[in-house]
Amino acid sequence: MRAGDGTGQRGHVAPRHVWVRYGSLASPGVLLDWRKRGDQWEAYVAYATGGGTSSVTVTVQWVPSAHVKPME
Repeated sequence: MRAGDGTGQRGHVAPRHVWVRYGSLASPGVLLDWRKRGDQWEAYVAYATGGGTSSVTVTVQWVPSAHVKPME
């Protein structure tokens, strides 16, 4: 999913659906970009939490790459 993932892209990636993990929960999200800070990769994602009996909240932020998994 990184820009060096063999797709031939350098730098930015096309938006794609992902799962964003926080704590023991995972929310549907959209991967918007990657960046490297020091020796760690971070993903810029938009993801939604809530629903059902609570209102939906959309968050857009940089998260560690370990918190992002492709949606299959």
